[in-house]
Amino acid sequence: MTRHRQIGKLNPEFVKEKLEDFFIEDYTHKDLTTSLFISSSRTVKAKLVAKEKLIFAGREIVKQGFSNCAINICKHDGDALKKHETIAEITGPIQTILSNERVVLNMLQRLSGIASKTKELVRYTEPKGIQLLDTRKTTPGLREFEKFAVNVGGGINHRSNLSDAIMIKDNHLIDNINIIKATKEVKQKHSKIDIEVEVDTREQLEVALNSSATSVLLDNFKPKKLKEIIVYIRSHPRGQNKYIELSGGITEKTLQDFCVEGINGISMGALTHNIKSKDISLDIQQYK
Repeated sequence: MTRHRQIGKLNPEFVKEKLEDFFIEDYTHKDLTTSLFISSSRTVKAKLVAKEKLIFAGREIVKQGFSNCAINICKHDGDALKKHETIAEITGPIQTILSNERVVLNMLQRLSGIASKTKELVRYTEPKGIQLLDTRKTTPGLREFEKFAVNVGGGINHRSNLSDAIMIKDNHLIDNINIIKATKEVKQKHSKIDIEVEVDTREQLEVALNSSATSVLLDNFKPKKLKEIIVYIRSHPRGQNKYIELSGGITEKTLQDFCVEGINGISMGALTHNIKSKDISLDIQQYK
């Protein structure tokens, strides 16, 4: 069951607009070094090269980042590349390539880092039929890009924004709302939207199971107790069809311990907020 919109590709116009903002931030139109030392009439051939093994993400960024250049070849999103393998070959004005280089590389390196780490971790979840989910712990302004990279790596996109679903967490219960009554009212108003209730005790779980929630988020439950909890949920009269998600305290090292049969998804904020960018370079090949 996939509950939310999946970002399987980047809209070219969206990428173009975002990159234009990033280029303005970097003052690419006032690149003093390039304008002073490089002739604007020169055409250059350049290569984007993977300096380490990676899963590539960012084909549309290459195309839009060098939109006035000829993209001779370019790898596809999701391609597994070896060290020293060429990602793309570009021919065009040297000033454009040098001025836009840093922004494009920053994006490609980060997205490929996210895609690579996601691909590495889904090898634990996929065999168990469990979805590896991202979260909203993304870099402001880059959410669409980062969630796209998770998708490229084989992960599943959780909600993209606060309007995509109802997620009731501890901080929403400050006024001691009645979960059963509240979820019933929400279900009547928004019949097709996912309603998720976060629980961290057996008592809260019982309430969530008796509510109109379509998903239950088990927060900070220990792996040793999960099998018992899953059996309890699935044997409950209203628990058979609820989406069961895990979160909290799950790391790369402990992920495998949480892959218990019967769980639908495991969400990890680390997929997007604790990622090491991959090493990618742009190398000038020749001048004309």
